[in-house]
Amino acid sequence: MNCDNECRLFGAYRVVISIKDSAILIHSTVGCNWGTLAFHMTSKINDIRQTSTVIYEEEIVNGGEKILEEALENTVKLYEANIIYVITGCIPEIINDDSREVINKFKQKNNLDNIFLLNEPGFNDAAIRGMESAFTLLINEMTPREIIKNSINLIGFFSDDYKIDSDLINIENMLKDSVCINSIFPYDSYQNIMKVPSAMLNVVLDGFEFVGEMLKEKFGTPYITVSYPYGILGSRNLINKILSELSIEIPKSFHEKEILSLEIINKLHPFIDALRGMPVDILGDKARIYGLKKFLEIELGMVVEALVDTEQKKDREVIRDEIVGSNSVMIFGSSFERGLSDELDIPFLQYTYPVFDKISVSKSGYAGVDGVIFLLEDILNLTNFYMLNSKC
Repeated sequence: MNCDNECRLFGAYRVVISIKDSAILIHSTVGCNWGTLAFHMTSKINDIRQTSTVIYEEEIVNGGEKILEEALENTVKLYEANIIYVITGCIPEIINDDSREVINKFKQKNNLDNIFLLNEPGFNDAAIRGMESAFTLLINEMTPREIIKNSINLIGFFSDDYKIDSDLINIENMLKDSVCINSIFPYDSYQNIMKVPSAMLNVVLDGFEFVGEMLKEKFGTPYITVSYPYGILGSRNLINKILSELSIEIPKSFHEKEILSLEIINKLHPFIDALRGMPVDILGDKARIYGLKKFLEIELGMVVEALVDTEQKKDREVIRDEIVGSNSVMIFGSSFERGLSDELDIPFLQYTYPVFDKISVSKSGYAGVDGVIFLLEDILNLTNFYMLNSKC
């Protein structure tokens, strides 16, 4: 089982933990809390805003409503959060805890209105369904606002995405002279997320069209779908798509950044030439795999043998057979693919959620014209290392 995409709780968690001033109470067993935390903390070690009721056998027999109330009290004391989300896992749903009633009574008793419930048992569908629930809950809280000229929302970016902070800096730097980024949904403060209806345009990563549709239906905001901006061409495609929709010319500052990156890349051509024709496999979510494929094939000349959307293909054995049979010599994926690379003894680059065997705190993001150098550098270092060792 690939718990990151087969568990509905994980999907809901990823959305609400991304809200920078939220706190999360997981009403479930300790494993649900530990698993979500393990995926989150590698790049957010100082940003732990979650706790758990930690259901044991006693609660399974007698019900977990009492410990939920106690945990709510402790959560309010422990975190100075603007918003609190209670996410229920499998056990409370199986034993039929009335979590909503407990929360409503607690809110009335303490005169609170900032606590929300998400019933997201893992057995009840995939992570994307949990994401849909959480996004729906947030959008239902939004109200119409005055539109800000040339403003956009970036949608589909999460706090536990690998290199997310540096990637967003790169993306913002490409756009800052042309548009106003109104909100990054859901990786923003709750206050800024509630301002989402102010944008002229929603820029939605592949796979999150449902969020664009919900916002279009409720507020009439148009949206465009984009791939993650890897490489020079991927960055230019992102800029072109956004600015053409808003009838804005590409700024001189972007051209200057583009030229600087191209100059560095041109110096690396003797190394890049060695990558041409190299067969590789890409695994990950829809938001990233297509953008990475275009970069590897068009800009580096690699050949993508297997392209696996891990949100759609969930059977790890099926995925393994496809990768083993592809004859590729490098894998791009999440930490779940490390075992495959070890088995095949080929280079492996983590680039997509979940990455829990590597930390990411530097500004070496992979997105945008500034990030292409770091991405290319990591690819070249990995492939050269394996080539040198294979010759030895």
